[in-house]
Amino acid sequence: MFGLRLGLALLGAWLAFHYMPKPLPELSRTEFLAEVREGHVHKVVIEDEKVIVGESTTRGQFRSAFNKPDTALLGELFEMGVEVLYQESGPGLI
Repeated sequence: MFGLRLGLALLGAWLAFHYMPKPLPELSRTEFLAEVREGHVHKVVIEDEKVIVGESTTRGQFRSAFNKPDTALLGELFEMGVEVLYQESGPGLI
């Protein structure tokens, strides 16, 4: 019985490891702004007023930290023609 449980646990761990999505690469604020200024980012989503998620034409999908009162960053994004969307996560399972 113990062997069956161990086998199922190992199978579950293997499936989770292989099928869970990989985390997005983290860009520093400097790297993020460089991508924006070079015209590689056209749209970002600010999630829960904490994280910027977007896609660069050169680096692919990414995430970057966002500080809520950062109006200077928002102004620069709008000036550069970057579409900014806001998204809030729904209630979690826990």
